Amino acid sequence: MKPMPCPCKSGQQYQNCCEPFHMQQEKPKTCEQLMRSRFSAFCLQLGEYLFNTYHIDYRGELTVAALSEASLDWKNLEIIATETHQQTGFVEFKAWYTQEGHLNCHHERSNFVKDHDQWLYCDGTFYPSEKSGKISRNDACPCGSGKKYKKCCGQ
Repeated sequence: MKPMPCPCKSGQQYQNCCEPFHMQQEKPKTCEQLMRSRFSAFCLQLGEYLFNTYHIDYRGELTVAALSEASLDWKNLEIIATETHQQTGFVEFKAWYTQEGHLNCHHERSNFVKDHDQWLYCDGTFYPSEKSGKISRNDACPCGSGKKYKKCCGQ
């Protein structure tokens, strides 16, 4: 199989980045690694991985099937801040996606806990789109294409 870039935008190949977590060969060592692997799992529709890395006390009515659905076209991940303590941590990020032909931003500060030597996602604070910032036509497109916004998703 041809190597592919990791969907989490780490700059590494998938096989050396998030795939070992998805294949349960390794556990993420930090909450940022878990965040990146969960973003990649959303891109690849790996609902079982998403479910298993969601803290049981926060799952609610979520199911593997619901987490496996391809509802959005994820484009890019931007880590803004991360903080890891012994048993807790957070990652603030912007995840860019297209829906119905429009580029959107999911801006969140996610909370994580370490339970039995495994990082788990708990919940997050979701920021309104206004905090995510307005994209100018001549800015680099947040989707990660390397093109200007006006020549890419801003058309």
